[in-house]
Amino acid sequence: MEKIKDTTFEMDKEELLMLRLLSQALNIEQDTSEVLDQEKKKLNDLRLEKQNAEIFSQIDWEHFYQIAQGHRVLSFLYDELAEAREVPETMQKRVAAASRKAVLQSYRLLFLCKDLCSRLEQAGIAVALLKGVGTASYYPVPELRKSGDVDLLLLDVEKQKEACEVLKQAGCTLREEQPSLHHVVFENSDGIEIELHTMLAEPFDNEKINGYLEGQMNNCAHEVVKKEVMGVTLPILNTAYHAYELLLHMLQHFLRAGFGLKLLCDWVVFWNTPSSQEEKEKYIKLVRESGVKGFSDMITQVCVKYLGLELKNVQWMDFDQVYPTEDFMEEIFEAEEFGNHSAARMVGLRNNNLWGYVVEFHHQMHLNFPKAGKVFLFWPVLWVITLVRFLYNNRKIRKVSAREVFKSAGKRSRLIGRLNLWKNP
Repeated sequence: MEKIKDTTFEMDKEELLMLRLLSQALNIEQDTSEVLDQEKKKLNDLRLEKQNAEIFSQIDWEHFYQIAQGHRVLSFLYDELAEAREVPETMQKRVAAASRKAVLQSYRLLFLCKDLCSRLEQAGIAVALLKGVGTASYYPVPELRKSGDVDLLLLDVEKQKEACEVLKQAGCTLREEQPSLHHVVFENSDGIEIELHTMLAEPFDNEKINGYLEGQMNNCAHEVVKKEVMGVTLPILNTAYHAYELLLHMLQHFLRAGFGLKLLCDWVVFWNTPSSQEEKEKYIKLVRESGVKGFSDMITQVCVKYLGLELKNVQWMDFDQVYPTEDFMEEIFEAEEFGNHSAARMVGLRNNNLWGYVVEFHHQMHLNFPKAGKVFLFWPVLWVITLVRFLYNNRKIRKVSAREVFKSAGKRSRLIGRLNLWKNP
């Protein structure tokens, strides 16, 4: 494997503690009946408690709280912080409050998913849950994984109109603005978003990968399993396609404004769960054929190094090279959830040159004007409108200069350039 040297990146003590606690929270060992194993576990717990106690005394807890909130992982830390003597009472109350809120929201979404999936199934419309509740089932305590919406993958795109009618009959309202090409957004009476997807991901700026994803929709219909999630049986994608969708979701956000620790936590618990050889081979086939093996390897290596993903559980991925995990972790901490930390974070470019900006700008034009963008003669007008909108939004809404946006995009593009995206081996 080719090795790429990490650049200098020093995490502060609050960030280091965050990674340590998340690693502990995501990797709860299963209890065994052997006394020796039980005693080893007790000793290990005491060792971790002592280590944490030494670190806790040096922590700026307000800063720690802001990091956890920004990455939407506070609820994961309940068992690690809620009863620790060295943690301030105000922090413990915040953790407890976030955990209660996450649990309540989890059950609201769980039964909403059950209701919608049942209605669609009764109407003869097959769907699978994406991310959210389905991914939560891999966590030691599923209720603590914070989610905000429901994502449904429609397995027969010809039935989109019928599916929309079913959702309307269930009390869901179609959003006036529909910002995406391959999913329709609804909202129920409680303000929860329901997204009806017709593809595994929104279009990338590469026709080859878009065509590949379109072709995979036929396979998805045969990759659905029924899984019990918090006592409710729901349809989710099987291991290989579930992982592939999680990866595409991360890549989509990475190429836009970035994403935070929560999605990495999903990756850790997912691959620390045993899977069959058949599913592993199927996953590798998917990422190699679609040219995202480099991104998969980098994400996995970061999770092994920082968040407790067991190397023995992912060695079968046969990493092509060692990726700059420190660079990527710096990017993760800067991004927070979905790039919300900085207004200057807009896109990451695959080529850090003038042509890279032109390609991305043209791609944004197509995303903003999916119908008109199909007409070649309209392109000059649509380019002007896209540029004016870009400059206006930066100045009036995000209050950041175009120069700052381009600087941020250029920095992230250097990391993206190492991934060999869309290139088959």
